[in-house]
Amino acid sequence: MKRIIPSSEAALRAISHAACIVGGWLVILLSIGICVEVFLRKVFSESLQGIDEYGGYTLATTASLGLAYCFYEHAHIQIDVVVRKLPKRLGRVFAVIAILALGIVVGMLALGAIRLTDESYLFGAFSNTPLRTPIYYPQAIWAGGFCLFFLAIVLRLLHLLQTILLGDKDATSDLLGEARSGEDSQITRIQGIE
Repeated sequence: MKRIIPSSEAALRAISHAACIVGGWLVILLSIGICVEVFLRKVFSESLQGIDEYGGYTLATTASLGLAYCFYEHAHIQIDVVVRKLPKRLGRVFAVIAILALGIVVGMLALGAIRLTDESYLFGAFSNTPLRTPIYYPQAIWAGGFCLFFLAIVLRLLHLLQTILLGDKDATSDLLGEARSGEDSQITRIQGIE
């Protein structure tokens, strides 16, 4: 049990990294498509049908696919002005509560996205554009990103519980991103911002 949670989290971290790379390539492809669209409109007065539709799908799916990766990199915005002033132990309690609250919200989002995708599939919903895209395809990727994020949060909470019960303060600090907070404040001081 001691190794299962960290190795599961490492595997999910690798999956989230791969999903983020796929999302990045989708954005690059979208950018190329938009450039071609602009060129065709300007030079030939023609249009690629659906580039705006697929652009919306791309932005929605890449946003949801990147959430888990940002979570693992501690890249989500944290408003921790008060928490930084608290004793470390109490700050850790608040950090765990924040991750738990995030998990509840993301769990509800993932469940809602799954239900929406399922409903679109059951009703055979298509986009109301000339392309008639089966809407459940992009919705499934979108829902998958939220599910990946939720799973990342659950595994992180289990890993935190494990490190807390084992009394491993360094691992707990790493999981909560406290080392990164120290790095951020060091960088701020070096730049003379503080």
